[in-house]
Amino acid sequence: MPKHEVIDLDRPGRRSGIRRLKLRPSVDDRPNGKDVGRGWRNGRDWSAIKDHLHRTVQRAPEVVINVKGSRRTKDDDHTAIEGVLRYMMYISRNGRLATVNEKDDRIEGRDSIRDTHASWNLDMQRMRSGNGAGLHPSFNIIFSMPAKTDPTKMLGAVQAFARDRFQGHQYLMALHTHETDPADDAPEHPHVHLILRAEDENGQRIYIRKGDLRMWRDAFAVELRARGIEANASSRAERGQSLKMRRGAEWHIDKRNQEKIFKGEALEPAKAKAARLRQAAQELHEEKTGPKPWELAMAARRRDVLRELTHNVMQLREEGDSELADQVERFMQDMPPLDTERRRMQRALVEQVQKRIQERGQTRDDDPTR
Repeated sequence: MPKHEVIDLDRPGRRSGIRRLKLRPSVDDRPNGKDVGRGWRNGRDWSAIKDHLHRTVQRAPEVVINVKGSRRTKDDDHTAIEGVLRYMMYISRNGRLATVNEKDDRIEGRDSIRDTHASWNLDMQRMRSGNGAGLHPSFNIIFSMPAKTDPTKMLGAVQAFARDRFQGHQYLMALHTHETDPADDAPEHPHVHLILRAEDENGQRIYIRKGDLRMWRDAFAVELRARGIEANASSRAERGQSLKMRRGAEWHIDKRNQEKIFKGEALEPAKAKAARLRQAAQELHEEKTGPKPWELAMAARRRDVLRELTHNVMQLREEGDSELADQVERFMQDMPPLDTERRRMQRALVEQVQKRIQERGQTRDDDPTR
């Protein structure tokens, strides 16, 4: 599909109200008259693309940024505002952990957290959209890096990132590490919780889209590298990964279940995962095992990534960088086949059925009365 083609706007599903047209420059407009890959079209020069390739094939630590809107209970604005205070208390562990605001001031203790919440004047924010739906009063953002990352430098990177990206907004952040977090199940990796007031001092509301997250990850990785922390911001498709990470409550349930298996205790049910398993089994029973739209999209992204990497290899060999070209080719060869949780569940179900059939057959063969 040409980059400038507008997809059918009458199809169902969510879509932006703005038609964004992407124009692909002609070959003569590109550096050295050559197309050096998607990275250049996103504003990266060839040198930056090479640096990104090197970090990716060397599997540099990947930055993670998760964003969620503050929780709302139906249309109760008061409850939503109180929820912001609860989250402030959560990230500060009820005032036991020091927090930092947009002025780099340290906020410590429950009373100071309450004063900070009051200073946000959330009741003065616009809490309704044009169609009357409730708006989130704040956004909860989590910046994560792998275990053994220097937490102090990481916090500095988040502060620098926030100063640049959230100018005019009030926010509060807290660093969580395995050593300092008083929670019983504190994860090993350092991470920073940041709660961001949705409107700035001029009443302008922030809207966070997927494209923003990609730029945020790039910017956060730059801040980390500026502080001597090796960090990359590639997509799962670029890394050849198709399975998503477990997050939130499901991650904690799986962790607790691992401990219960070791202790011989009853496992805790994961309702969301069980629902997905039932759906996979139902589709298998009804022989609806064809590829889903998102699986087709994954395959298309894999083709695009391989095409771009192949082009980059050619460019690297033309300029004589055979070492990096070889590394990229090996990286492409080592990419795992595409897979999804749905497919894995269905394969496991088929294996269980086949195993039971084999066991029944062996039982019949061993029966002397037959």
